[in-house]
Amino acid sequence: PLFMSGCGGNNSHANVGLLYCSAEANSLYQVKEVEKALKAKGLSTKLISFENSNDISSVLNGSIKKIDTLYIPTDNTCASNAATIDAIVRDNKIPVFAGEEGLCKGCGAITLSISYYNIGVKTGEMAIDVLLGNKDISTMAIAYDESPVKKYNADFCNEVGISVPSDYSELDDASASSAVRVNITNQNTENKKFTIGISQLVTHDALDAATNGFMDAVKAGLGEDNVTFDLQNAAAQTELCASIANNFVSHNYDLIMANATPALQAAANSTTTIPILGTSVTEYGVALGIKDFNGTVGGNISGTSDLAPLNEQADMLATVFRDFMK
Repeated sequence: PLFMSGCGGNNSHANVGLLYCSAEANSLYQVKEVEKALKAKGLSTKLISFENSNDISSVLNGSIKKIDTLYIPTDNTCASNAATIDAIVRDNKIPVFAGEEGLCKGCGAITLSISYYNIGVKTGEMAIDVLLGNKDISTMAIAYDESPVKKYNADFCNEVGISVPSDYSELDDASASSAVRVNITNQNTENKKFTIGISQLVTHDALDAATNGFMDAVKAGLGEDNVTFDLQNAAAQTELCASIANNFVSHNYDLIMANATPALQAAANSTTTIPILGTSVTEYGVALGIKDFNGTVGGNISGTSDLAPLNEQADMLATVFRDFMK
């Protein structure tokens, strides 16, 4: 079993901090789900929200003495500021349960997540079907990664005193950005040419892995010489996502791949005709304001979700802190 020693410990119930950016709706969705599950297991929680990168340090420093551990969902702003978070939690010997392995590599101890490379590959497979006319995007359900990744940051775990279960593997330099290479045959028998615009919110391991998986799959399925990618990065500036999407539309690209929620929202606002595939989007109903979302967006939009197994994550946290629950 997983256990922790030497952390907090005077409280009868461990206090789990839930750190997220209030500007990211999908992050709030995740922490609310995890909070509900943790409370059902007898753990106390503390929501720690910040507005942007400028206040993450002051907000976290203001709460760090009030928590015993920290949970961080698949939050792009947190991922972009992993070094800042890492310095604070290490200084206070606070273990971090990370929502994805890139974040775990940057500032976490353990993660139970999905493979961003794999969801990128799945998004690429969807793009192949759309571009070759094999499937209608309006009827394509949002796809998920069904194989959770179990990883740990050995350095951090040793530092705070976490014993890791045997079915977890150590993060390494290739983590979050690599996987088994795609096994997709070239289906573009007529050698049709396509141009795809890729809008990525920000550079960090998880989103990079999704983009790499997408491009690897598309090149394999359409032929590397038959596809041109226009990869644009918004550098964490959500307002730039709109400019990028509008530029893709003005060039009448064959398909837009939107990597992260703000990129998807901007693409959705820019066109109702060019096919749009999202990835690294947690909950499409939340992202696109769809009430009673049934799993299919409809229209010109589909894609893949990076929704982690939230209940399993909560179970892991409860296991870590079982001693505090006695």
